[in-house]
Amino acid sequence: MIKCTTSLAAVASSSSLSATSAHMQCRSIVDSLFRSVLTNSKDFASATVHIKDIESTRKKFDTFVSSGSGALQVVSDFDRTISKYKHNGVITPTCHGIFEMDPELTESTKSRLTYLRDKYYPVEIDPTLSDAEKIPHMVEWWRLSHESIVSCGLHRDALAKTVRECGLVLRDGVHEFAELLRFHQIPLLIFSAGLGDVIELLLENFSMYTENVRVVSNFMQFNDEGLLVGFTDPIIHSFNKTAASIANGDYARLSSQRPCVLLLGDSTGDVHMADGATVDDPTGISGTVLRIGFLNEAISAFEVVSRLPHKRALLVTFAA
Repeated sequence: MIKCTTSLAAVASSSSLSATSAHMQCRSIVDSLFRSVLTNSKDFASATVHIKDIESTRKKFDTFVSSGSGALQVVSDFDRTISKYKHNGVITPTCHGIFEMDPELTESTKSRLTYLRDKYYPVEIDPTLSDAEKIPHMVEWWRLSHESIVSCGLHRDALAKTVRECGLVLRDGVHEFAELLRFHQIPLLIFSAGLGDVIELLLENFSMYTENVRVVSNFMQFNDEGLLVGFTDPIIHSFNKTAASIANGDYARLSSQRPCVLLLGDSTGDVHMADGATVDDPTGISGTVLRIGFLNEAISAFEVVSRLPHKRALLVTFAA
């Protein structure tokens, strides 16, 4: 993947919505992003961007440009990819994390959620463990967290209030990027191991839940009285997010003729979000996936990677 800047503004800033050609807009979007990434990667010791293979990445960008916006789709993680990792020096909450500060939940439940995070998050980012070794722990983490939230008898209206007041902040440039995708009818799949209800409410609050956007995530189940009684199955966790798992869904129909996939994420599990959506073929014949990673933590799974200014750069080797 590309490890890239902490802002999505570079993707959108040079593209004017007044342009007459959607193809030229796609060229402008892609060229803008590539110029930003390439410029910042020349001196890695002081850069915020690292590209594993510049020539291969250039070919993928060229494929995106020549194919036009009608061939493009975007698949993105939500927590700390669309949302910020830090704001004003403070780590922002995830979709699950907002409940750790929710006044509607009991102190014992909030303490339980914090305990589970502190126990399982180090496992999620442990570079010495394989995905297969991590998965049982992730399933247990999600299951226990969901059970804890359900036990509080959360009401749908209280959830909306919690989301409004959670303090979650979107990454710089997200609004402009999302508007370009909407304007050119480029599908955006938000594939999250978080909570779909929270994501949808946040998108609505930010006026970003448009007709080209689909959310695949863990959704809450409410009874007729509006009380939370469970979550949808199967659990979506950090390491089972693949497009193949939603092959027959609404998004598959929306994106089936779009072989160019721009993938955005921040964890090793996000690398596989486009698996099954297209064939990651460097020639561009069957499909091309360009992976961009935000280096919030020391992970190793992307072609292009961005790190936060306070983090040391991390040289990594990525899987093809």
